[in-house]
Amino acid sequence: MDGYKEERYDNSKAILAAGMASLAIDMPGTGEAPVCGSLDAERQFTTVFEWVRQRQDLDGSRMAVLGSSFGGYWTTKVAHTHRSDLKGAVNWGGGVHYNFQKDWLEKSRYAESYLMDLAETRAFTFRLSSYEEYVALAPKLSLLDQGLLDQPCAPLLLINGKEDKQTPIQDLYLLLEHGDPKSIRVFPGGHMGQTPSTLPTIVKWLADRIGK
Repeated sequence: MDGYKEERYDNSKAILAAGMASLAIDMPGTGEAPVCGSLDAERQFTTVFEWVRQRQDLDGSRMAVLGSSFGGYWTTKVAHTHRSDLKGAVNWGGGVHYNFQKDWLEKSRYAESYLMDLAETRAFTFRLSSYEEYVALAPKLSLLDQGLLDQPCAPLLLINGKEDKQTPIQDLYLLLEHGDPKSIRVFPGGHMGQTPSTLPTIVKWLADRIGK
């Protein structure tokens, strides 16, 4: 929500080095995304997947998605709603349920790991103008309450730092309690578990899924 496709160079470089193609896009509500955030903004990805399948230089039968921070929410949702399109999906630090509850919103509002107004920045991706408006909307974003988490999904890798103050680590464990089995790796540190091993771990997992 505060980063754009042009800033995903390091991720794309690592993916390309592993022999995969990389397509970076803005998540709903940011940058040049064609739709703003909403309860069904995952429809944006339908067109992307269709476009990839039409390319002669890409293999549309072997696609995976990687989303970081709030982008991890969208990849988790897409892993359920578009599971037949995907070989895998990575939620790198994204919330799915507890992240959207009022008590966590209040607790994380001024997380020291975030340099801006966290809830207000999230609100803007949904074209809302205040913290109060976001608090009213946020519970509706819960993938648990939307009934998705007990449905089948594409293979999911869950990544985060165990001391994350922006996204509750409990959301990763909640995902383990529902639906298909998931892979998980918890790293030291805060939001997204940024260590020298984190991105290589993700890229290797993606390569293993894409190669199957």
